[in-house]
Amino acid sequence: MRLSVHDIRDVGLALEFVEPAENFPVLAELQERRECRFPEPLQVALRIQPAGGLFEVSGRISTRIQVPCSRCLKPTLLTLDIPFELSYARELPEIDVEDDEEGREISAEEMGLILLQGDEIDLREAVQEQVVLAIPFHPLCTPGCRGLCPQCGADLNEETCRCAPTDFNLKFAALKDFKINK
Repeated sequence: MRLSVHDIRDVGLALEFVEPAENFPVLAELQERRECRFPEPLQVALRIQPAGGLFEVSGRISTRIQVPCSRCLKPTLLTLDIPFELSYARELPEIDVEDDEEGREISAEEMGLILLQGDEIDLREAVQEQVVLAIPFHPLCTPGCRGLCPQCGADLNEETCRCAPTDFNLKFAALKDFKINK
């Protein structure tokens, strides 16, 4: 999924494509480790616009993922709809440094730019990065998921366990039996 900058005209270029997650190395690795499944391919629509030595890429990625709920571990199907904007540059632009600054160099990443490797834009890296960033850190099957009992492992969404309720205020649990001799 490399695009030559010579194919981008002055008016820009619009692209739409559908790719399976297996075509993206990082997403394929997530599936191999069973952290995430992609039951549907990624649908990508983007527009690339030249802008004074830069190439502005804006678009949207849509897909569905299956991840375990972070509370009850049930497989949960989520829809990802990811808008994104990226800027590519052949070289870093010149910046006038004021006298009161330390004079250190600013990296492309700090400027929010991605440096081109030759005359090609690698869309594969950008797409998989946006998908990984959009995967929720603590996905839930439902907002009110009650999770698993920490003692017996029962799914509290489906049954009530018979375990004694635990006191979750454990801040001073170590001092519970502490006695002072006078």
